[in-house]
Amino acid sequence: MAPSRVVALDIGGTQVKGGWIDRAEASAPPAGVLASRTRTLQTDLSGGTAAFLDSVAAFARDLGYDGALGVGVPGVFDPRTGALERSANLPALDGLNLEEELRARLGKESILALDNDANAAALGESWLGAGKETSSLILFTLGTGVGGGIILDGELFRGGSGRGGELGHLVVRAKDSATPEEEGLRCGCGAYGCLERVASATAAKRRARAAGLPLDLAHLARRARAGSPAESALFRAVGRDLGAGILAATALLDIPLILIGGGFAGAYDVLLPGIEEALGERHYGGSPLRVQPAALGPAAGWIGAARLTYPAL
Repeated sequence: MAPSRVVALDIGGTQVKGGWIDRAEASAPPAGVLASRTRTLQTDLSGGTAAFLDSVAAFARDLGYDGALGVGVPGVFDPRTGALERSANLPALDGLNLEEELRARLGKESILALDNDANAAALGESWLGAGKETSSLILFTLGTGVGGGIILDGELFRGGSGRGGELGHLVVRAKDSATPEEEGLRCGCGAYGCLERVASATAAKRRARAAGLPLDLAHLARRARAGSPAESALFRAVGRDLGAGILAATALLDIPLILIGGGFAGAYDVLLPGIEEALGERHYGGSPLRVQPAALGPAAGWIGAARLTYPAL
């Protein structure tokens, strides 16, 4: 018998967010209703990966798991095996076949669909969020790092080997051999000047520390909105670097709708002046870019992960 409910999880570096969609509901249930169902579990790997995955399976059951589970996880999957090859934010899970691990805990007949967390969020925004009226979009997710998801002509773009759309690893701060490295700009991927090293929440805190400012980004954003010069300059600088990443992505893909999501997107309004500055300095012609906040907030990842299961239902 087909599952009566789809449960979905968005596994992050600090929290696992989850929710559910009942099959009896319309094919596109109201996004606000779904967002109100978001539940959280702390990402606790202190007891090892097996204990953590046990807690993830238990969380899925608490949400009403009935045979179908969608999961978004930060990292790169091998599309042939379902193994998580590498996760910068959850390195303890590197190399694990999460599909097999979860199936062992939830039942071998389970319908499981796993993908990169930013891909899942982009799918969620395309399905029920800010991109539901268009066939193509680029989503930048700003948090501990910078993730990216691309919807191209109505389909999630993964690239030839599942590694497409890693927007956080676009290099936006190149350096020559004669220039000393700036502290913090060497990325975990090995490159220097990746977008996530300059435009993530982590990068904003590093810049705040260097400027002698407190590290509470919500407080800094309030100060920027009030016109405080130091805080305004901080967010403008981060926004300019994010704008450089947007330009790099759109120069390649020619997609006019850009969505900004993730936890750090709460500062979108104070990042926007810097984004617009960067965009205004380069223009390739064609349709003007539309840059706007994503609509689903913290629920985007799990909503998109739920959608991943639909082809198998």
